[in-house]
Amino acid sequence: MSLTDKEYYNLTISISKALSNVEMPIKVKHVRAAIIGTFHSNGGHAFWAIAIRQPIQDNRIVAWKFCHLLHKILREGHPLCCQHSMRHRAMLLEAGKLWGHLTDGYGLCIKHYTKLLVTKLEFHDRNPRIPGSLSLRQGDLEKIGEGDINIYFQLAVEIFDYLDDIVALQATIFNSITTFCVSSMTSAGQCRLAPLIPCIQDSNP
Repeated sequence: MSLTDKEYYNLTISISKALSNVEMPIKVKHVRAAIIGTFHSNGGHAFWAIAIRQPIQDNRIVAWKFCHLLHKILREGHPLCCQHSMRHRAMLLEAGKLWGHLTDGYGLCIKHYTKLLVTKLEFHDRNPRIPGSLSLRQGDLEKIGEGDINIYFQLAVEIFDYLDDIVALQATIFNSITTFCVSSMTSAGQCRLAPLIPCIQDSNP
C-alpha cells in the first residue's frame, strides 16, 4: 500500500515538525504520525525519503532529534523499517563523525547515538526474527536458538555489545548535562534526556 499525495504531505509535515531546530523534546503526536506513516507505506522508504531532506548535517538539534525519531521508528514502526534502513548506515555514521567534532555536548551524544543505531540495525539484520522492539513472545527465543548453544552464545555476545552502546550513550548524555549545567527541568535538558526512554525500553524489553 502506497501513500496518497495527501498522506505523504501530512507525513512530511509531521516529520519536519518533529525535526525542528528548537531545543525541545519531540512531540508525541509527531512521532506517532511518523510511526503510523510507516504502516501506511509498508516500511521505511517514505520516512527516509522525507528524513534525508531535513538539515541533519546542518543543525545539531535536528540531527539529535532525527536519531531519537529513527530509534522510535525502528522500535515501533513497520516490521520492515529495520531492513529498509540498512542502506542508510553510512549516512548515519557520517553524521556521527561530522557532529562528533562539536564540543557543546550534543556532538559526542550524536556520535554515540548514530553508533547505537547502526549497531541496532546490524543486530536486526543478523537476527531478522527478533523485532525492532526486541520483545519476544514465549517460545520465540527457543525457535531462534534452534537448541544450539552456539547460537545462544553468539546472540548473548551481540546483545552485550548492543547494551555497551546503550550504556555509552547514556553516560555521554548525563555527562553533557553535568558538564554544561543543563537542568533536566528545562526544555533543553528534556531534549537531551528524551532518547533515554527508547534506550531503557531496548535494554529491558
